[in-house]
Amino acid sequence: MYCECEYGDGRLPLLFIVNPAAHSGEGYALWKQAEAVLQERSIPYEVYFSEKRGDVRQLAKRLTNVSEGAERFLIVLGGDGTLNEAIQGMQHFEQVRLGYIPTGSSNDLARDLKIGHDIRPLMKKLLDGGTEHRMDLGCVTWNADGKTQKRHFLVSCGIGYDAAVCQEALDSPMKDALNKLGLGKLTYLGIGLKQMLTLQYCRASIRLDGREIIKAGKLLFAAGMIHRYEGGGFCFCPKADDQDGLLDLCVVNNVPRWKFPIIIPFALKGKHGGFKGVDQYRASRIEIRTSTPCWVQTDGEIPGKLDRIELTVEKQKLRFII
Repeated sequence: MYCECEYGDGRLPLLFIVNPAAHSGEGYALWKQAEAVLQERSIPYEVYFSEKRGDVRQLAKRLTNVSEGAERFLIVLGGDGTLNEAIQGMQHFEQVRLGYIPTGSSNDLARDLKIGHDIRPLMKKLLDGGTEHRMDLGCVTWNADGKTQKRHFLVSCGIGYDAAVCQEALDSPMKDALNKLGLGKLTYLGIGLKQMLTLQYCRASIRLDGREIIKAGKLLFAAGMIHRYEGGGFCFCPKADDQDGLLDLCVVNNVPRWKFPIIIPFALKGKHGGFKGVDQYRASRIEIRTSTPCWVQTDGEIPGKLDRIELTVEKQKLRFII
């Protein structure tokens, strides 16, 4: 049975999905801070903890599988990857308000939406109703074994270098160590510099909205983005708008390896567009083909190595509470 509570703009079931392993195992302690606010205000709630990969997706699917006319308020505590997993399972988007307590190492979504990390004031805003922000939802599709596969993303979907960095970071002991020091975003910078020594370029063909074709002879990466930041604060698409129904695309092609470490600091401020080989585009549908399979990432999660993907966007699909 769902608990209902009065707060902010009305009565909604208040449901939490918590990743206790977020932020190198500090997720549970951060949840206890959030729980204390609920208890102080005598607000009923239900909380569900993930234990292994796939749990968040299944929990979100079950908790948002509601009858017509019913609404849910689902709050996710974790990193960008945890929220991405929740999106994969969500049902009935129009009937679900989605809140977020960022506790990951990169927190790129929170950075772009200016969501704070201090638990108590963040909980107060959520419990008082917050502000509903209609947000675009991205989708990447590909073919595997003759079947069409798909995965949603909130922040970005990239192929090539950025995805290779994410793939290594997922199991990196460096990430855990830096998280404990509060320097988690340096994980991506360190691994990124290391990857520059080994990553192979590939050829690529990119089609925008079924018309314009971009030919890349030495593609480093291409990232379709709904939000401005990825990889722990790199502002690859400084003009991205999460409500315009379009994807901003950053393509890095034919840039010498020695030059990329020079560009990186400029990318932190969104000033990298002035370098030759760094190009920006905008489209509602992006098709990418590469000469060899490359790592693909969605909000830092890795579907696998692919050589053909299609990115689309559903305009203002999410009822996101800030």
